[in-house]
Amino acid sequence: MKKNLYLSGILLALLLGTYIFQELRSKQIFEESFTKDHLILAEDIQSLDWGDVQAIKKDGQWWAGEKLLSANTFKQIEKRIGQIKKIKEVVGDKKSFFSSPVELKVNGEDWILGDLTLDRQGFYLSRNNKVMVAVSEGEGQEITDEPGKVTEVKLEDLKKALLFRLNELSETQLFRFYPKLPLGTVTIGSDGRPEYELDLINNQTLPPPIPGIQPHRKLLEKFTSLLTQMTIKNEVPYSEALKFRKLGHMIFQHEKKKVTWELWLNSGKSADSFIIDSDSKKAWQMIGGTLKAFFIHHQDYWDKKIIPPQEFKNFSRLKTIFTQGERTALIEIINREPLAFESNQYKIDAEKMNILFQYVFNLSEKDQADRVSLLSKSERKEVLSGDYLRVEVMNQELLFWRKKEELIVVNLTQGFKAHFLVTQQSFRATFEDVIK
Repeated sequence: MKKNLYLSGILLALLLGTYIFQELRSKQIFEESFTKDHLILAEDIQSLDWGDVQAIKKDGQWWAGEKLLSANTFKQIEKRIGQIKKIKEVVGDKKSFFSSPVELKVNGEDWILGDLTLDRQGFYLSRNNKVMVAVSEGEGQEITDEPGKVTEVKLEDLKKALLFRLNELSETQLFRFYPKLPLGTVTIGSDGRPEYELDLINNQTLPPPIPGIQPHRKLLEKFTSLLTQMTIKNEVPYSEALKFRKLGHMIFQHEKKKVTWELWLNSGKSADSFIIDSDSKKAWQMIGGTLKAFFIHHQDYWDKKIIPPQEFKNFSRLKTIFTQGERTALIEIINREPLAFESNQYKIDAEKMNILFQYVFNLSEKDQADRVSLLSKSERKEVLSGDYLRVEVMNQELLFWRKKEELIVVNLTQGFKAHFLVTQQSFRATFEDVIK
């Protein structure tokens, strides 16, 4: 009995070992198929030279001397070169393969991009004087409906990138100059407005949202999207003379690291704006329309929904109650595009009812209220005594308070007001607007 168990154990171990070996070998073969015969992997490219460009990769960034180069452009060039795959070596008169050669150096090796092959399915490439037919795998930057032009399009992608001169390759995204920007908390202030803080680790804002409102669920992602928009016009020498009028500041902090950006006008006669980092003695002239992150309100980092996300439920059909004065109507909403509505008592204006529920459900361009505010006791008393449309939906009691240039949707259940700027004067958000 013991001998049988022993033999069974050995057999199981052998089977397990064979399975693991075969699985690992199959996985290795599969992974190698992606890089087999590729001339170089994108991640192994450390230097690139062409024209007047001599670029070195340091800590993941591309530099030409002290000049930081465009990360996006070099990412595409690395990708294109990493996709080049050797098909076969060729012999013959080199001139016949390179009528319009494009020369570059990759990690110090001489490369020449040549002509397309006769069948246009590959192209000629010289690497350290060895000529070969190669293809470029992966997608091209441009889409083509002609299969025979796929290789040509990919080759042209790379050749176009290698036409850039050094003065066209400067990095223009400010955040790229700070690869280790301490994105823990960000304190933001602008001229005439109080400071506020974004806690990007705990996804909170200071001041916090009012009751019934939550911070945007992806604060870091939202803020980063604004950060990447900040575009440099020119890097300029640091000088205290650039500081004429301060427009705003951002203070980035995480653990013991801190970076401060200050936004300044450098003259009363010019609208040119500069971001200055006094600690590192750096300054950049900025493109004005890209500096939104300095000026947006802290409420822009809140999820300003009429119905709090935790209360919103998916539905196929949903019953709601409409009330104004002595009139009451039970309306059933059918979830389709556009929304449909049914009532046993009334005729419904479907077009205007859809407008109403764009506000209620925050649909289309009404995805967010323009701002929110607390409902005071006196305001609650005022609206409850007035002749306003009220809607009960998803356990929320809403009231529509129309003013001249805004529609205020009051969430009586949560105790806040959602303000929407409106220009459509024909929509008054009353009972007779939507129910006939």
